Amino acid sequence: MMTLTSLLTLLTATTALVTATPSPISIPHPAIKLKRDATSVVSAVNTISSQLLTLNTTVTSYPGGIEGTLSALQIQAETIQLEFDLKTAIAVTRQSANFTDAESQSVAEAFVTLEPQIASTLDNIISKKADFDDGLLGIASLSFLVKFDLQELSALSSALGSAVQGKLSGVYAQLAPLVLDEISSAFKKAIAAY
Repeated sequence: MMTLTSLLTLLTATTALVTATPSPISIPHPAIKLKRDATSVVSAVNTISSQLLTLNTTVTSYPGGIEGTLSALQIQAETIQLEFDLKTAIAVTRQSANFTDAESQSVAEAFVTLEPQIASTLDNIISKKADFDDGLLGIASLSFLVKFDLQELSALSSALGSAVQGKLSGVYAQLAPLVLDEISSAFKKAIAAY
């Protein structure tokens, strides 16, 4: 059973997270040494994939209401990590040379694998809308925060997709919009639900 002090602490922490002023999309500082090749881009995409799986698992088990308050904080922390991973991937991609055909194939395969994970996570977030509606200590909605996070993740995903497409060779660059459009559509659907 939660004590009044615990509830006040949770309320304060939740309020701080919910009202935090978002920062504009910033890419890790150039002084940070980043490898800049297709292998590094694939590794960055794999990191995103791993974080998506973690987030999806947490969202799937999210019960909403007062009992879900700690899970909501965990979801927010995992979302912040995903945003950081996306920003890192954007920086690595932008600093990479254009990819050869073989490198383009590796990067394209990583994105093809990533797309259904994005769709699954977003579908689960949509299915939890009612739970997020009373997710702030069981008395207030977190849906506005979910929508904001979805908009941020959508913008970062789009920026990463554009950066990668600009580095792909020939046919891979021509086919990239097919995968990127699927990802964009999934985000639009999720954002519209909130």
